Amino acid sequence: MYTGYGPQARRGNQEVEMAQAQFVEGTTSTGAAWRIGYQVSGAGEDVVLLHGGGPGATGASNYSKNIEALSRHFRCWVIDFPGWGSSSKNLNAFGGLGPFHNGGRAVLAFMDAMGIQRAHLIGNSFGGSAALCLAMDAPERVGKLVLMGPGGGVVAGATGPTEGIKQLLTYYLGDGPSLEKLESFIGNLVHDQSLLTPELIRLRFEASNDPEIRANPPLVPPPGGPGKETFISLDPRLASVSNRTLFIWGLQDRVNLVAGLAPFKVMPNADYLLLSRCGHWAQWEHPQRFNDVVTSFLLHDG
Repeated sequence: MYTGYGPQARRGNQEVEMAQAQFVEGTTSTGAAWRIGYQVSGAGEDVVLLHGGGPGATGASNYSKNIEALSRHFRCWVIDFPGWGSSSKNLNAFGGLGPFHNGGRAVLAFMDAMGIQRAHLIGNSFGGSAALCLAMDAPERVGKLVLMGPGGGVVAGATGPTEGIKQLLTYYLGDGPSLEKLESFIGNLVHDQSLLTPELIRLRFEASNDPEIRANPPLVPPPGGPGKETFISLDPRLASVSNRTLFIWGLQDRVNLVAGLAPFKVMPNADYLLLSRCGHWAQWEHPQRFNDVVTSFLLHDG
C-alpha cells in the first residue's frame, strides 16, 4: 500500500498560466517520493484524463483535441503518470503487481493529494488499464469510466504481443531512443497516416528522449513474460465492477486489437462504441465524435 497525501503532499506551481503544468508531490508508504504534473481547467464534476503508455506520451498531448470541449462541462484534471512528462520517473515505486496496477495507485495518490473524493476516469491504452485497476481496488472513488483501447485484454489465438506493443516495450532497449524508432511506433497509433506531421513526431521524440526516462523506462518487457499483472481482463473482480463504462475502440487499432475487448464484456454495465477508420488514438483521430459522445455519456444517466 502507499500513503503520501494530506499533510505530506505538497502542491506547487510557478505562477504560470493554467495551460502549463502544475505539480503535486507526496511519498509512498516505503518513503519513495513521487511527483505528478497536471493541468486543471473547467468546472463541474471531476474528470481525470489518463494518457497512454507510449514513448513521449503526456496528458496534454494525448488530449490536446479534447480538453477544451470537455472543460465546458467538467472540471478536467489532465495528469502525467509517474514515468512520463513532468512527473517523477518512478512508476514502480507504488508497489503494485505491475505497471497497470501502479498506474491505478498513482491516480488514487493524486486524487487523495488534491482532495478529489470521486471522479470519472477517461483513459487511453495504458491509462484505461490503470483506470480499471483503480475501479477494482477502490470502486467508491470512481464514477463513470471511458476506456479507449485499454491494454490487458486477452486475444483468443494470439501467440504474442502486437508489433505496436513490441515496439513500445523495447523502445528504450538496445541503442535506446531514436527518431526512426519513434516514427515507426507512432505509425501504429492512427489509421490515417496523414495526421502524423513531422512536428508531432519531433515533439514526441524529444519528450521520449528525457535522460531520466532513459535511465528508468516505465514500460519494458516483463521478466518471464506477461502474467496476471498484465492480463487484467482475467481478474475475477472485473465482473463486479458496476460502474457505468463506455469502451471506445478503433476497428483498425494495431496496438491493442479490438478482439481484446471480448473478455471485458463480463463487466455488467459496459457499453461499446466501435469506430471505423480509427486506430489506437480514438480521442485524437476522431475528436469531434469522441467529445460529443463522451460529454453525453458523462452528463446523463440514461
